[in-house]
Amino acid sequence: MAFVTCVLNKICVKNSIALLFAVSLFVGSYSAQAQQGIIRGQVVNKLNNEVVPFANVVIQGTTLGAAADENGKFVINNVPAGLYNVEASFVGFKKLVLYEIQVTASRPAVVDFQLEEEANSLEEVVVSASNSFIKSDEAPLSLRTIGTTEIKRTPGGNRDISRVVRSLPGVASTPSFRNDIIIRGGAPSENTFYLDGIQIPVINHFQTQGSSGGPVGIINVDLLKEVNFYSGAFPANRGNTMSSVFDFQLKDARTDKWAFNGIIGATDLGVTAEGPVSPKSSFVVSARRSYLKFLFNIFNLPFLPVYNDLQFKYKHKFDDKNQITVLGIGAIDDFELNFDAPGNAETPEEREEAEYILNILPVSTQWNYTVGVRYDHFRKNGTSTVVVSRNALNNNAVKYQGNDESNPANLLQDYNSRETETRFRVEDYSVINDW
Repeated sequence: MAFVTCVLNKICVKNSIALLFAVSLFVGSYSAQAQQGIIRGQVVNKLNNEVVPFANVVIQGTTLGAAADENGKFVINNVPAGLYNVEASFVGFKKLVLYEIQVTASRPAVVDFQLEEEANSLEEVVVSASNSFIKSDEAPLSLRTIGTTEIKRTPGGNRDISRVVRSLPGVASTPSFRNDIIIRGGAPSENTFYLDGIQIPVINHFQTQGSSGGPVGIINVDLLKEVNFYSGAFPANRGNTMSSVFDFQLKDARTDKWAFNGIIGATDLGVTAEGPVSPKSSFVVSARRSYLKFLFNIFNLPFLPVYNDLQFKYKHKFDDKNQITVLGIGAIDDFELNFDAPGNAETPEEREEAEYILNILPVSTQWNYTVGVRYDHFRKNGTSTVVVSRNALNNNAVKYQGNDESNPANLLQDYNSRETETRFRVEDYSVINDW
């Protein structure tokens, strides 16, 4: 599997050069139009989800801004396309800045603020420099928040959060063709992953069983709002963790109208659809399929991999105090042997290498999924959460001597493994007298 992922990585690099050139021409011509976009959203109290009316929302470094209405909703019009830091503030709440919000003319940028109440009353005005690090009361030193724009623009990241995290302090380096995450010497299997509060065991395609690594990430970065990375001092509701916690926060789907988006990546094609299902519910779904099989065939490699993934999120708000979220994520990874590779080899060494790989490499199929339901109830001084989820991982590997499947006596390997798990979790977060 390591050889497979190593070659996959090399092909991705070669293919990325041509794709980056074509995409840069398209993006450059589109940006030259200097179109304007919209930033809209809502400001609520993080503790009880109550709206914060008349909060101030401004774009740092500009004169653009707006005041929220009585429902906490705001709209900033005529914003030039680009990246901005957006700040929300109101008396009695801590100021909150959301960084690198991308504004385009194609769709509104939805920015929702969850403000925390100030523990003490205002006694004096203190002027201080802005801080780009968001601190949490539960983990003030170990939390690192990563936005989607940072993931997309990281050199060599290939829109993959696992590759981006590997460049952070405290994360050990691993072979470039794998996404194993090693925090302070811990094993890759010691990391814990959450998707909107629902634990997911698998985040990579072609994962090595018993580990979390693989060559390509499953999570579509276009659906992410942010990633909270805890390298230690984990919050109480993220216990039973040994190395690190990744808390992936998905974007909510659009509630005004349906929108569709397609993307061509370095290794795959994807499509995303989002929009309202009812006045109180929304739905977003993303599907991707790789075209590595055709690339590997062009380069005359002895195996032809294909990966597919699907993820969705449905959210329904019964009222301001109750909401339910249903989400799922899954993948199907498969590859077949290319028996034409030795005959198409240009040199005897390449032919010998192709024959060797065909003789030892099994035909593998892997699939996995996670589905979960989360219910949130907001109270005056806290939040109650109930989560039910189920995940499964299936691995198959078959190998025949001489790749002759016609004779059962040639069977050398027939591996089949399935792991399933059902989880139930209840959380209650309350604030009593600043505790």
